[in-house]
Amino acid sequence: MKKAIVLALVCMLAVCAFAAEKNVTFVSPSNMNGKTIAPGDYKVSYDIKGSTADVKLLQGKKVVATATGQVVENTKPAPYNAVVNQKNADGSNSVVEFQFANQKQTIRLTTEGTAAGK
Repeated sequence: MKKAIVLALVCMLAVCAFAAEKNVTFVSPSNMNGKTIAPGDYKVSYDIKGSTADVKLLQGKKVVATATGQVVENTKPAPYNAVVNQKNADGSNSVVEFQFANQKQTIRLTTEGTAAGK
């Protein structure tokens, strides 16, 4: 009986948490949570827990920025991996969302410094 309960809890936790890495390309300088991101190729590593995602942006093995976001369900899957920027009043860009190929879920950043919600 105890084994069945433990197994059920493990299965529920596995459904609630999800981690992945995806490749993205920044085509222009952007800000992510107060960090300036130069154009280039990066990996987005994210852990989804419920409707929240912890995001790390890596260049090679080095973490260059971190943020937290909300997982948003779209009606159609994204056609490719993409970084969505918002143009700030000063002309700079801030990352507001990551979209991933063939997935309906996107990660909309909510942390200070991304200009989301401003």
